[in-house]
Amino acid sequence: MSKSKYKNNEYEGIFRLASKSFGFVKIKNSNNEDEEIYVTSKDAMSALNDDSVIVQITKDSHKANTKREGKIIKIIERDDDIIVGTFESSGSFGFVHPINGKIPFDIHIEKKFFNKAVKGSIVEVKILPKKNKKDNPEGVVTKILGHIDDPNDEITAIVHDFKIRDEFSKEQLEEADNIAKPISSDDTINRVDLRDKMFITIDGEDTKDIDDAVYLEKNNNTYKLYVSIADVSHYVKEGTKLDIEAYKRGNSVYLLDRVIPMLPHVLSNGMCSLNENEDRLTLTCEMEFDKNCKIKKHNIYRSIINSHKRMTYNEVQYIIENKEINDSSNAYIKICKMIKNMIELSRKIREVREKRGAVNFNFKEVVIEVDKDLKPISIKEKERIEAYNLIEDFMVSANETVAREFYNRKVPFIYRTHEASDELKIENLITTLNSLGISFHLKNKITPMDMQKLLKSVENKSYQNVVEKIALRSMSQARYTKELIGHFALALKYYTHFTSPIRRYSDLQIHRIINEILENNYNEKRYKHYDKILDKVALHISKTERVAIDCERDIEDLKKCEFIMPHLGESFEGTVSGLTNFGIFVELQNGIEGMIALRDITDDHYIMDESKYQIIGSNTKKVFYFGQKLKVILVKCTLETRKIDFILDN
Repeated sequence: MSKSKYKNNEYEGIFRLASKSFGFVKIKNSNNEDEEIYVTSKDAMSALNDDSVIVQITKDSHKANTKREGKIIKIIERDDDIIVGTFESSGSFGFVHPINGKIPFDIHIEKKFFNKAVKGSIVEVKILPKKNKKDNPEGVVTKILGHIDDPNDEITAIVHDFKIRDEFSKEQLEEADNIAKPISSDDTINRVDLRDKMFITIDGEDTKDIDDAVYLEKNNNTYKLYVSIADVSHYVKEGTKLDIEAYKRGNSVYLLDRVIPMLPHVLSNGMCSLNENEDRLTLTCEMEFDKNCKIKKHNIYRSIINSHKRMTYNEVQYIIENKEINDSSNAYIKICKMIKNMIELSRKIREVREKRGAVNFNFKEVVIEVDKDLKPISIKEKERIEAYNLIEDFMVSANETVAREFYNRKVPFIYRTHEASDELKIENLITTLNSLGISFHLKNKITPMDMQKLLKSVENKSYQNVVEKIALRSMSQARYTKELIGHFALALKYYTHFTSPIRRYSDLQIHRIINEILENNYNEKRYKHYDKILDKVALHISKTERVAIDCERDIEDLKKCEFIMPHLGESFEGTVSGLTNFGIFVELQNGIEGMIALRDITDDHYIMDESKYQIIGSNTKKVFYFGQKLKVILVKCTLETRKIDFILDN
């Protein structure tokens, strides 16, 4: 972003839509500090997310925690001129309603630019240069994605709206087919042969892209843990068509009805996936834990394994909970015994993590079940079982070990970074907790142990889920960096992502570095190469990760709307989960969240008291606060914006 300041209090910046009503332009102000300028939709000149613009300041801020206001006077460059929406026509002209509920305008389409679109078509539209600043943008239909009446096409539309790449080119698929060859004797050179060891994989029932396999040996009070990860970098070489495409995608995207993979299925579900009874090339992190559960020795090397058993989380949970196992085969009994030892080690690792202050969120997650027509038929709380912890604990140990090893080798690397929250967010957190009657004091800057103690203090309380969400919102977003900054939530100095190279480019990138070092192909030229590119890579994959999360959330919100829509006019019990100066967010017991607009509470004039983080009636002094139980009536469900509206049930 440019630091340029223009005449008449004008600045160059990047625009971001916050809602249909307003957005912000991020600028460098006269003090060379980052600043966000508030812009209403009528003053945004049809700017879209990440457009480079010139904003003119129209109103200074005279209060703490408020922003200066401005209007966009020029769009310098559009970040992307493609919008996804639903098509409507009226004789000689048409228009497209964007499916992104934050875009406050329709796009006008001349008849010659319909390109076979009909009423209800889901289309991609290319925005044309504006003829008049006051007119809505005009565009041309470039692609028909489907029809609004098809639930499958609705999800496709959201995927395209987020600019997620969901198709591989013919050339990319051919390249994948050419490299997905059976392992040859040449492939095993300089690899440790671990095929005799009883590796197993533990995943969900539907998982097809299996990145990791584990094996454990126990000797008295010590454990030797092997975490072997698919060696995707052996197949996907730097600069190839597949590598360039994987970088652009950044990660696989997991949706309700489909997986959009980072790599073609012939690799992601085939030659790279650690499938049962198949030889696979891997990178192994071998860790030896002493009686105090500290890693006293480790080794990272190139390997070949053969997964002896594909296990699911539910199968492993059954073994954990039951002493008697019905299957009497010797091989299965050995696996069961190993899993019993694995859960012992997992519990010890978790105990050590807790003692150092790692933050463990336990808030409710929901699972949306859909039928064959993608109609939501149930929304249930996801059961958290100990088998999940087992794999998580082993992967965290491997990720930490790899990060420490290659930081000490002083090579350019990508780390998984989670920074402590800034002071303003923590001040808001304390204010919010005080409004709930929860005392939360800090001597200095917040530490992971402080956050851990807070979460422990609300365990099994009625407001536990709300407090955990508030605490999570107060924390920084995890991201990728070339610099070693540390991971706040895990209370770790060293951390990376090493364990999922099939579905995360971050892991594939560091596998490439590790392999070059282990094969003695790493030199000054390669050092300079990685030193030059890794900042850009880290920034890009942090962005693609955020896009995937937002896309997944939008689709879940769509299905939640569809699920609750038949219940318009019905009453529900919920909990206040958010407060703003325009409304009260209420979460129902099934995890569906909607909003009560303050304008719809007619017994008084209500305002937000930010010092108490409460909404208070001017005359009645009636108070709304976080965690409060309310009865609400469902009055509106808007599929286009995925918004749910409630009113109070008095």
